[in-house]
Amino acid sequence: MNARERFLAVLDKRLPDRVPTFEIIIHPKVIEALCPGGTYADFVEAMDIEGVITGTPSSLYSKTVVDAERHLVRDEWGVLRQTGVEVVPFPMGGPIATMDDVLAYKAPDPFAPGRLQQLEDLLRRFQGQRAVGVHLHDSFNYPTYLMGMDKLLMALYLDPDLVRAVVEISVAHSLSMIERATSMGADFILFGDDYASSAGPLMRPEQFEEFFLPGLATVVQAAKSRGARVIKHSCGRITALLDMIVGTGVDALHPLDQAAGMDMAAVKAKYGVGGAGRIAVCGGINCGETLSDWTPEQVQEEVRRRLAELAPGGGYILCSSNSIHSTVRPENYKAMIDALHQWGRY
Repeated sequence: MNARERFLAVLDKRLPDRVPTFEIIIHPKVIEALCPGGTYADFVEAMDIEGVITGTPSSLYSKTVVDAERHLVRDEWGVLRQTGVEVVPFPMGGPIATMDDVLAYKAPDPFAPGRLQQLEDLLRRFQGQRAVGVHLHDSFNYPTYLMGMDKLLMALYLDPDLVRAVVEISVAHSLSMIERATSMGADFILFGDDYASSAGPLMRPEQFEEFFLPGLATVVQAAKSRGARVIKHSCGRITALLDMIVGTGVDALHPLDQAAGMDMAAVKAKYGVGGAGRIAVCGGINCGETLSDWTPEQVQEEVRRRLAELAPGGGYILCSSNSIHSTVRPENYKAMIDALHQWGRY
């Protein structure tokens, strides 16, 4: 199997020759340390990573500096963001507070020149060799950016029609992005909306089902109808939402973080190989303590332990519990990859 075949085999519920890997973000500091002077694409080849993906959705839209001293920018969505040491700028406030704002609002053009230049570049280099994906949003994160998280969650109770209208804007934009990405040849789409904290979902499960699940189901089916596989990312403890999320037809769940109270082995047993057989699971290695603080030898033993627990029967993609962020030790990331290549064969 080549790298693409290996990655897609897992998403298609087939047994690969070895466990593959990918990451939704790899911090430039880690790339530079392990592949001096190299790009993300160079790093992917050097580390033999099976799944490659565009930057997070925020990276697909231009930004205008609002206050250089405070590191504030405004993106094409009209969302104020603060840049910092991590790759993704933090949302500070959005342009929508009322239905009048919705009526006057225009989302960014999904077909603007250069909108998916990252995807085009990855396909030019890796198409047919590695699985090439695009990172998009589904039905929750854009509304949180456009309104602000606190205002959106209050509006679930106070102004549900406003929530529905903002979700509609978001889903319509994502459907166009899916159309464009799949027509270009993307192998998979990762929907990166976070529904939960470590304490549980950010809204009642009934509210998720009413307001956000229909949009998620719509974009998942749009992607799959155009031949793309779907990975659903959500941080936090999403146990109460799993039946609904899996029911949309996603091919894999990411990252099922143990530090947030998720039991990946239990999720795989219920929904994956040996269970309902409907999804693959991605994750397993804590990007906090394990990859940031442990020794490379300890990381390798953890990889070996997690492979023994999660790899049997297939349906597993090993990666970090979120992303390779700025505090991850480069030597620990390399130890993870080396251990995967040593012990991850079937």
